[in-house]
Amino acid sequence: MFEDGSLHEQMKRDGFVAFHQVFDANVIDSIADSIELQLESEQAGSGRKSVVKFSQKIAEQLPLILEFAKRPELVSVATCLLGPNLDLYFNQAVYKYPGDQKPFSWHQDDAYGPVEPSPYLTIWIALSDATIENGCLWALPGSHLDGLRNHDRSDFGLSGYSMDAEDQGVPLPLSKGSFVAMWSTTMHKSGANTTASVRKGLVLQYAPVGLKHKASGMAITSKTPISRSISS
Repeated sequence: MFEDGSLHEQMKRDGFVAFHQVFDANVIDSIADSIELQLESEQAGSGRKSVVKFSQKIAEQLPLILEFAKRPELVSVATCLLGPNLDLYFNQAVYKYPGDQKPFSWHQDDAYGPVEPSPYLTIWIALSDATIENGCLWALPGSHLDGLRNHDRSDFGLSGYSMDAEDQGVPLPLSKGSFVAMWSTTMHKSGANTTASVRKGLVLQYAPVGLKHKASGMAITSKTPISRSISS
């Protein structure tokens, strides 16, 4: 699916790589349908309605998602970049429904909980076509090279870069079954959904074994083993 050298080179330069039309539509539809049911259940329990729905640690709730996280198409990318001993650190589904008129602020995933070693790898899978019109990701090439930046609270998450800056990076439109891999220090945002359809995404974050909270140095235990070398 990729050449190790070119993958490392692009990740080193840009901080992200897109992989197009990787997964069969039937596989993606089964994942999306399971997540939809989970989101409906969670919303019914909370009594709240939102145009952007998050379901955190969904792989721990739905075995189908955990098995998907172990797919060779994903693990081959993650182990190539992080090494053979790999955990699923965090995961969530993000469904952006029609009516969302707010972009998600520029941020680095590391800002939501700095860890060591850093960076880890975020893989964002398109469970439906992600377009500029329905709120696809945007990334700021080379932003990972500066390390973790200061972030402030915004109307929509943490903000580490101005939405009014002249350089607004590049859009990352993805067809269903495609995904983008990015470092946790790569600055990214997503746009508003101005269409009549749902933008469906699944976020899987992989990290090397031994991940710790940067502030306390304590080991992070809420992880799921994904890959181990024979000698480990």
